[in-house]
Amino acid sequence: MYHYIYGWALGVLLLRADGLVSGGRTALALVLMLVGTLAIQWSASAADDVSGFLNGSDVRNYAGRPPVTRVRKPLLTGALTVSEAVRFAVVTWVAGMLAIALSAGFLEWRVPVPALVVALGVPVLAVQYSCGVKLSYRPLGLESTIFFTGAYTVVAPYWFVAGKVSREALLVGALVGLWLLLVVSYGNASDRAGDAAVLRRTLAVILPTPWFSVVVHLLVAAHAVLLVLLFTATRLSPDLLVIGAPVVALQLAQLYYGVHRDELRKARFLVLISIDLGFAGLATALLAGTPGIAGMAGIAP
Repeated sequence: MYHYIYGWALGVLLLRADGLVSGGRTALALVLMLVGTLAIQWSASAADDVSGFLNGSDVRNYAGRPPVTRVRKPLLTGALTVSEAVRFAVVTWVAGMLAIALSAGFLEWRVPVPALVVALGVPVLAVQYSCGVKLSYRPLGLESTIFFTGAYTVVAPYWFVAGKVSREALLVGALVGLWLLLVVSYGNASDRAGDAAVLRRTLAVILPTPWFSVVVHLLVAAHAVLLVLLFTATRLSPDLLVIGAPVVALQLAQLYYGVHRDELRKARFLVLISIDLGFAGLATALLAGTPGIAGMAGIAP
C-alpha cells in the first residue's frame, strides 16, 4: 500500500519544521529509511500472502471477489509460485534491513541506540505477522502490529535524524497507525469466516459482532481525540484544526456504511479516501508557514 509512504513523508515534514532537514548525508539517510520501510512492508505482505495461500484462508476470503480484487493476490491467480513469493519475501526483507542499517551509517552512527533497536526490531516482528510466531493469529497481535508499524513510519525517520521523539511525531505517528488499523479492521470483518476457519484470532473473530462494532467506534473516537490534541497541545496552530473536518466526516460515513449497514467494502474504500485526505491535511498544516510551529521556515539544528 502506497499509504505507508505517507508516514515517512510526514516524519520528514516534521523534521523540516524543526529545521533538521538538510542536503547530503541526512537526505540520503532519509531516502534509505523510506526504501527500508517499503521493502519490509513488501516482505511482510508477501509472507502474509504465502501463509494465507497455504492454509486456504485466502481462497475462502477471496472466493467470488471481482477480478480487480483477486489480481492483488498473485498466488491465487497463478501469476506467482509459492517458491517465487518466498524468495521475494526473503530478498526484500534483507534489502530492507540493509537499507535501514545504511541509513544509520550515513548519519555517522549518531542514531540513539533505542532508535536503532526500534528501527531494526519492528521489521523483525513485522515479517512474523503471519509466519514464525504468527502475531496476527494471536489476540490483539494483528491489531497491535498494524498500529505500531504504521506509527513506526513516522517516528523512526524522525528519531533517527532528530535524536529524540517530539510530541508532534508521537501524535502524528499514532494517527497514521489508526488510519491503517481502521482499513484492516473493516477487512477483518469481511474476512471473519475465513480467518476463523484457520484459527486467526483477530478481534473481528473473537468478539461478538456488537462488541467489535464498539471497538470500531472507539477507534474513530480515539482518532478525533488525537487530532484535537495535535492542534491544541503542540506547536501546531489551533486555527488549522479545521483541516481535519473532512477526515472526521468520512470516518463517520465509514461507521454508517461499515457498522450500521454492513457494507464493508464501501466502508473500507471510504477509509482509504480518508487516509489520502488526512495526509493532505497534515502535510498542508506542516507546510503552511504559520508561526504555529516554531518557525516553519526552519530552525538551526
